[in-house]
Amino acid sequence: MHIINKNAAGFAVGSVVAALHALLALGMWAMPDVMQALINFNLAMHFMRVDIMVQPFSLGGAIGLVILTFCIGYIMGCLIASVYNWKSRRHA
Repeated sequence: MHIINKNAAGFAVGSVVAALHALLALGMWAMPDVMQALINFNLAMHFMRVDIMVQPFSLGGAIGLVILTFCIGYIMGCLIASVYNWKSRRHA
């Protein structure tokens, strides 16, 4: 079986989730009314109604969100690669 580089997997997963959250933050900055409508739609599609209001945009908060999601994604990518490598060695 092919061995996955843990750092590469972590970087890939972290980059994807960070990029998605950067796009969400950009949307919150550029068009908060549309984003509020998308949040309401998403909740309605899950049969939920929660009174959530979009807060004013904060650049520091957006940067923190992107960094945090990259770190969590990096850890998840490393863990997934580690488990895959461990399982593939056991069955090889």
